[in-house]
Amino acid sequence: MKYPLHTVSRPVSGSEVQKLAHALKSGGYVANEAALDLAKRLAARRHRRKAANAAK
Repeated sequence: MKYPLHTVSRPVSGSEVQKLAHALKSGGYVANEAALDLAKRLAARRHRRKAANAAK
């Protein structure tokens, strides 16, 4: 996905996702609310995918 030059948003790489997910699962420190929201969305997406695949 490409982003316009005037935005601050950047794609999240695999290692960053793992760090955020680990901090969320372990109850550790996450840098800010946006990062926490991102980790929750990613975890919910993975959970939904696993549930959908298990139903098949």
